[in-house]
Amino acid sequence: MTQENPAYVSVPVPAHLVPAVYAFIAERSGATAAPAAAPAGGTGPTSRDPQGEHQRRRDEWAVEDLRALISDRRDSVQVVVAILDILAEQPGVKVSYGALVAALGLDRTRLRGSLSGFSRVLKAHYEREFWPMWWSEIASEDEDRATEYWYYVSETVAKRWLQARAEG
Repeated sequence: MTQENPAYVSVPVPAHLVPAVYAFIAERSGATAAPAAAPAGGTGPTSRDPQGEHQRRRDEWAVEDLRALISDRRDSVQVVVAILDILAEQPGVKVSYGALVAALGLDRTRLRGSLSGFSRVLKAHYEREFWPMWWSEIASEDEDRATEYWYYVSETVAKRWLQARAEG
């Protein structure tokens, strides 16, 4: 078997685990910063707060950056724009994947594809690895699924999003 691009490897994954694999890859790709240097006279690297780093990177989306998303006509970006409209109305409140599917009138597979596409667009066209929103994987109440992803935005991102929307 030959591979056209040796930087990528095809790995079979059970269909029900694909969202978890996407989330894992997104989290890992966000942790590409080099470890902190050892303090002078220290014995090793200083501890870092990865959660704080993720917060900073998501909150660094400026109003003009968010306006660029709003005007981007790519389908995956417009799906995320619609998600941000929902999340910005209730900053800090987690909204389930299923609730987003229902609110957007999409099927689960289309939403998953849009979120994956959004990640690719961010890297290729916005030079970013972090979405302007967060997600958590939480045990599902749906007997067909063990876990469900829940999405939310910070107060900072919500304010900037609403400002970007208002400025059109």
